[in-house]
Amino acid sequence: MSETGNIEKLAKLVSKDIFKWFKWNTCSPKDENWKCESDHHNKTTHPSDVVFYYDDPYSGNTKYLNTDLKSYAAGSITKSSLSGALKTLAMSVECANISEDWQDKFLLGDVGFGDVSGLLFIYNHDNEYDKNFSDLVDKLDYKVIPIAEENELFIMGPDLIKRLCDVVSDMKIMKADDSFPSPQDYTFFYPDLIRSRRCGDEWDKPATLEALTSPWLIVKHRGGNDFGNGFVIYYHDTGETVEEFIYLIDAMSHYQMFSSDFSIRVRFTDACRLAATNFDKAKHEYLKMWGNDEARKEQMEVIEVGAITKFTTCFNPMEIGMREDV
Repeated sequence: MSETGNIEKLAKLVSKDIFKWFKWNTCSPKDENWKCESDHHNKTTHPSDVVFYYDDPYSGNTKYLNTDLKSYAAGSITKSSLSGALKTLAMSVECANISEDWQDKFLLGDVGFGDVSGLLFIYNHDNEYDKNFSDLVDKLDYKVIPIAEENELFIMGPDLIKRLCDVVSDMKIMKADDSFPSPQDYTFFYPDLIRSRRCGDEWDKPATLEALTSPWLIVKHRGGNDFGNGFVIYYHDTGETVEEFIYLIDAMSHYQMFSSDFSIRVRFTDACRLAATNFDKAKHEYLKMWGNDEARKEQMEVIEVGAITKFTTCFNPMEIGMREDV
């Protein structure tokens, strides 16, 4: 296997390691081509590197993600390369939603079929991309990207992928330290909304794309021998203001996290050095709003805050070629 071929496998390896912790599943076929159903695409087939799927927590429908896995050096992550990849993905998603060939290969069953969306996964294999990826996305000319009106495309860039790698690493470390459970004993938390109620049992829910790109990610877990039932909240904003933490604490109260004997751990993924201080100030301000109620004060005391250890996920391409699980 050449080094170029090994590098092409890096995105597959990283995505496999990440998404199983977020309770995503994969359809059996990998690197599969299937028949194009459109006269204006000027193609005979479309590719699917991998198709992820999970059940939506609110609708219960199965969401499929026709995924294009890219592994780029920093210099290759450009407006041109991103636009080209999105054009290809947009056409494949449009066809996947109507293609019998795609459905024969990937669809689990007709019952609960929601839709097929597109996911562009861009991994920076040399770990040298230091630009603002969101700025690059904002500069794209979406008029030339043929996204069908009813279709959705999502992009995971290098910064988001790094964050998700860090979250997974933190979950693994806590599990090794006997302070976090095995996957069957945690779920991603979705509160009942005004217009939508959570579908089915609350346990074993996946982290949806929307949850993974939100300002925070809430994990609910059962207790173990050395820890009790509780929540872990991965907080992704910088924590530079007191007001943002008052909002977070108020959300905890609204979600009834304080109503039982739960532990609550807030884990900062990219916080400023004053984040913990600002959180303490937010607790003080929140208590003042409630008239320094003693019961509320006890609830505030159960919240633990801390920063996760940030890791760099970077693999040696030669080592990739010798792995049997890729």
